[in-house]
Amino acid sequence: MGSEPPILRALETSTADPRYPPTPPATPKRHQTRVATAGCETAPVGLWVIDLDGVVWRGPEAVPGSPDAVASLLERGDRVVFCTNDAAGPADKAEHLRRLGVPACPVITSADAVVAACADAAAVLVLGRPGLVRYLGDSGLPVTDVASLPDGGSLDGVDVVVVGALEDWDRSRIGMAADAVRSGARFLAANDDATFPTAGPDGPRLLPGNGALVAAVATAAGRSPEIAGKPHAPMASVIVERHGPVDVVVGDKPETDGALAVALGARYGLVLSGVTSAADLPADPAPWAVGADLADLVGASGAGRP
Repeated sequence: MGSEPPILRALETSTADPRYPPTPPATPKRHQTRVATAGCETAPVGLWVIDLDGVVWRGPEAVPGSPDAVASLLERGDRVVFCTNDAAGPADKAEHLRRLGVPACPVITSADAVVAACADAAAVLVLGRPGLVRYLGDSGLPVTDVASLPDGGSLDGVDVVVVGALEDWDRSRIGMAADAVRSGARFLAANDDATFPTAGPDGPRLLPGNGALVAAVATAAGRSPEIAGKPHAPMASVIVERHGPVDVVVGDKPETDGALAVALGARYGLVLSGVTSAADLPADPAPWAVGADLADLVGASGAGRP
């Protein structure tokens, strides 16, 4: 990393909410791209922020070698924080990691970023899974699950609409969220990921992500959302406030993980075990290193360490 501190430069250019801008800095800090299998520059001992879907696991299964890769980082003195745009509570993700044999490390999800972004909310309407509703409520937010309201029920007093993710889309629920946004409520998406990788019967598969649900609400309401998750400022702020300066961000999506690295002034390690393949290279922002998977990237980044 350079000498500049990981200050969130994005905080200087706000749009919808002066506290939380919707986009990271426009000019990325570029590092030379190196292919991990050919050897990359040795990474300094420090904090690694690692994505989950497509990096540590695909659906219910671990990406081969990822548990040992995390263990290797910890053994050589690095710190690890897992950071996902999934809107589940962090305890759910920590339990999945435990089942896969991944060493215990702190977990941050986009639900944490939503909590930070809604600190001053008076009434939060949530379009999302029960786990998100429960986590926001347990964190002290005054929440109402849109699923608990009758069709066409009163939305009086709602000042924030949060869109997480749903297993089954319901037109009535989407319509009620859009009604509240049209009536002036703040529109906050946990993330706008277009897809997420999972394990399919014939190999890796991409399913529609929360961005598709967010787009449905935005289209119906005629408003664009603020985004809480990666690579935006609410998530970046949570990471820095809890864990301090970041040295390496690892993920499979340059537009989220790479952009988060730019916002944090960190190196970006791109893995090809998720949504990005070798055919998609070169990536933007340019990664510091590219690995076939997390084990490949971690192994090469530690070469030459004493």
